[in-house]
Amino acid sequence: MTQLTSTQVTQLNNMNMAAQRGSLGTRLSSLEFGDAVEPSAGTLEVAPVLHYNLETPYVGTATKMHAAVLLANGATTTVTTAITNPDFPRILSVKGNDGNVTGNVVITGTDINDDAITETIASNAANEVFGAKAFKTVTSIVLPAYAVAGTESISIGMGDKFGFPVAIPNDDLVIASSFNGSADVGTTTESATVPASIYAVAGTLDGAKDVDLWFISA
Repeated sequence: MTQLTSTQVTQLNNMNMAAQRGSLGTRLSSLEFGDAVEPSAGTLEVAPVLHYNLETPYVGTATKMHAAVLLANGATTTVTTAITNPDFPRILSVKGNDGNVTGNVVITGTDINDDAITETIASNAANEVFGAKAFKTVTSIVLPAYAVAGTESISIGMGDKFGFPVAIPNDDLVIASSFNGSADVGTTTESATVPASIYAVAGTLDGAKDVDLWFISA
């Protein structure tokens, strides 16, 4: 074997040193900025836009669900008959006939998905007091006892606020709304639950105009 020349020895030594130093830049960058990480591609999910048409909803009134019921003496009254269910899931109301009316009204029924719901609305004299849940059906209404003279009564009504068919946890999910074919600047009450996800129409209902909502199903 022929002995290497001094030049060859130097060249081989330099090649070895270069190999050792090859990762120096990578190590310095890692110390300064941390290990390189590829950006995430994120997650894509199907989120359809739904169109909810409320065709010619009628005007809510304080007696729309049930006419005034005379309160009993010292005991609650449970009503299960002569109840008119809403045309579309709506919030409900209670209204006394005079300034002496007081006590809780407990309403039981279902939401738009036929899940059981209950709401307690505190009556307040002759004022119409609205609830915060949208009922599709009502199966029972429990009225308080009368407070003074035995002439007090309470009626059950419906408001002009409608329930969404899905929970709307963020009102930005509602991308468009219209009343009678024109943009409606109504108000969305957001909620993590279906019966408390509510839309309040800005337009004036008259029983002949449609309400349309477009929203993303989260």
